[in-house]
Amino acid sequence: MIELITNIGLLSAVMYLLILLYLIIGIIRTKTELTDEQPFVSVIVAAHNEDQNIKACLDALLNQDYSQGKMEIIIVNDRSEDDTGLIVNKYEKNNTLIRVLTISDCVLGLSPKKNALTHGINIGNGEIIAVIDADCRAPIQWLKRGESYFTPETGMVVGLAPLNPTSWWMSPLMCLDAIVGGITAYGSLGWNHAVTCTGRNLFYRKKLFEEIGGFSGIDHILMGDDDLLMMKIRKQTDWKIRFMPDGNSAVLSDAPTGWRQFISQRSRHISASKYFPFSVKAGFGITFISKLFIMLFVVILLVGNGTSHLNIALIIILPYLATFLLLIMMSIKVRQASNILFYPLWEIYYLFNQLIIGPLGFFGQITWGKK
Repeated sequence: MIELITNIGLLSAVMYLLILLYLIIGIIRTKTELTDEQPFVSVIVAAHNEDQNIKACLDALLNQDYSQGKMEIIIVNDRSEDDTGLIVNKYEKNNTLIRVLTISDCVLGLSPKKNALTHGINIGNGEIIAVIDADCRAPIQWLKRGESYFTPETGMVVGLAPLNPTSWWMSPLMCLDAIVGGITAYGSLGWNHAVTCTGRNLFYRKKLFEEIGGFSGIDHILMGDDDLLMMKIRKQTDWKIRFMPDGNSAVLSDAPTGWRQFISQRSRHISASKYFPFSVKAGFGITFISKLFIMLFVVILLVGNGTSHLNIALIIILPYLATFLLLIMMSIKVRQASNILFYPLWEIYYLFNQLIIGPLGFFGQITWGKK
């Protein structure tokens, strides 16, 4: 049995190293062609029960280093039951850049967030749509950097969306998880493969959104206003999708502060993966299985059933070292280098997340509601 796990572990290490090599080459392939044009942009924020976060979000958006004559901020107050409406209406009265759209209901069977975003996009005047979540804070250069990636053939730009650590002991692990997501998006888009992105930091042309019929075909899926939309664009159009590996454009939001919020957030994010193309599911599946058998071999090694030094180097040093170096690169870029200290625990967290939380995303009841 031990010999079988050892052999599978060796194969897993090779497979995982190939996946890492794919990401590394994709990162190297990523072009940095920029433009200095500043088209009119509509920033869309869908807000549902966000009275604790919306002020910080709006203050950051109003502080953007971007021509105020070429931007608008559209807040879609989606069926909020707290003070979100009062707050955003006050901002609208005091700031000409802000427009508030209030939604009181949502058609049964439609994703509430996609419904809210669609309403906001439809009334927007911008050539470019910039999407950010209501619990995020955009850096001052966010809009300017995002717009600079829109060369004539570019239809969508995907940005970095790290999490800010909270006082909860598990938050650094979730911060590393968000960085891994950024690395995956960075490397895969370097190959022009639409694998993952996040709606916390996303730009796309309004005419592209209209060209593909918006969220039609995926509007019944609760989540996926980001990655499923990106996959739809990749499948139905020839527009280029670019990654923006710019730390000065990284959009921050706070990591969960407890188990309930963590499980709710993670299960929501995982739920959209049911609708990923088979190739993307296979890639994530191979990654998980490879890491699982590498970890099993590590456990066998630690309890005293060793193997050759060559196996040790291949199983432990190479896959983990490559992952560690990638995390260092991206962590420095988003100014979260201190979280690297938690990397060994993250490897365990990753398996726990997939084994325990994953099934909840596939089979549990998922809602978009009060935090």
